[in-house]
Amino acid sequence: MALVFERIVTEGLGNLSYLIGDDAKGVAAVIDPRTDVDIYMQLARRHEVAITHILQTHIHEDFLSGANELAVRLGNAQIYSSEENAAEYGYAHQALKDGDVLTFGGTVLTARHTPGHTPEHMAFLTAEAGKPQAPYAVFSGGSLLINAAGRTDLLGPEQSQALTAAQYRTLYDFYLGLDDYVIIHPTHAHGSPCGASIGDRLSSTIGYERRFNPFLQFRSEAEFQRFALEGLPPKPSYYPRLKESNTAGPLLHGLPNVRALLPHAFREAALAGDAVVLDTRHMLAFGGGHIENALNIGMAAQLPIWAGWMLDPGRPLLLVLANDSALEQAVRYLVRTGFTRFAGYLVGGMTAWDNAGLPVTPTAQIAVADIHAHPQDLTLIDVRSPSEWRAGHLPDARHIFLPELPGRAAEIPSDAKVAVYCDSGYRASIGTSLLQQAGLNASNIPGSMQAWRHAGYPLEQ
Repeated sequence: MALVFERIVTEGLGNLSYLIGDDAKGVAAVIDPRTDVDIYMQLARRHEVAITHILQTHIHEDFLSGANELAVRLGNAQIYSSEENAAEYGYAHQALKDGDVLTFGGTVLTARHTPGHTPEHMAFLTAEAGKPQAPYAVFSGGSLLINAAGRTDLLGPEQSQALTAAQYRTLYDFYLGLDDYVIIHPTHAHGSPCGASIGDRLSSTIGYERRFNPFLQFRSEAEFQRFALEGLPPKPSYYPRLKESNTAGPLLHGLPNVRALLPHAFREAALAGDAVVLDTRHMLAFGGGHIENALNIGMAAQLPIWAGWMLDPGRPLLLVLANDSALEQAVRYLVRTGFTRFAGYLVGGMTAWDNAGLPVTPTAQIAVADIHAHPQDLTLIDVRSPSEWRAGHLPDARHIFLPELPGRAAEIPSDAKVAVYCDSGYRASIGTSLLQQAGLNASNIPGSMQAWRHAGYPLEQ
């Protein structure tokens, strides 16, 4: 027998899911699957195992769950969800209680109720058959993270104190009661908004976290409460929507089909008014020329997060791609935060649009050297997070967090020449395209803070 273990990294979203099982018995479980589930089926075939169990540590808010999608695609796998302090689920499942044991050949998983990040949260202790009281690993979901713990404010301020108290008991009574050698496999990783300052390692041990994790260093619950609720990253606006969808049980039946549109048909669809033109090209390509009123969210691993923040899932998307072969990846990224409505994609991209003689709008790109030389000519807008802003920003800049920009664009003088920056220019290009839609004279700063720092220019605190 050989243990089957695969960690699936969903970059950009900062999420980890897992395949664990026994190749001698030919059985396996998937823990916290994402919605584009073909990766789990491919891994199961590679290891010659059947996925019989789909386990959820909690109802996720940061990505669209693939539990129901995977169950339907497999046909004979059961979903297991916590019944401890749980909401009413809208999908068929097996109820998990604290202490329930699931066996996969030589591997035994024991469910443990670990509330705090969410009320129903479950962790799964992992042990060898015959040694269930000596776990060697724990799938910690969103409770204990690397250098962090799952945020406890997701259900609003009226429940945050109770959840933080539950998180304290989970961390100090359950996790710190485990042996130092126990390996921690979290669901939320670096880049996820579900925790503050999550470490960039993908796994850890109880012993290491006991020594270095700041959430595990407090002598009282009151001190822990203050620390846990300070310095949290802004809660993404799409979290309640995904929580509702994941509680009901989303089902896609595969990736959505996106129809191909020739340039004139694409323009007609764009002018019809309901759809959003989403240009996924690099910021410099977008700056060189794009369709009027397009929103630029570049094709990168963080696209799902920024689509979640900036787009309305009720409006269909018209996609502009760097090349047509990028369509499947763009759709994968978008469905991960619940975008399933597509009006079409531009066949041949902007080259076909240009060749059809259709109008193009440019976006100016300003180098940091020009910003430094003539700062008085520009209104600088910093669209980074509040914590990034506090750590240092360009002199005389104004801070407007990117998701707040659509509602606060009117605060910027209409006659101002605006330059937008972030850390690299990626978010700044989103912001610039939003301000152009609002009729402002806006430019992007490629390289942004990275370029500014490398040039040795001064910062304000």
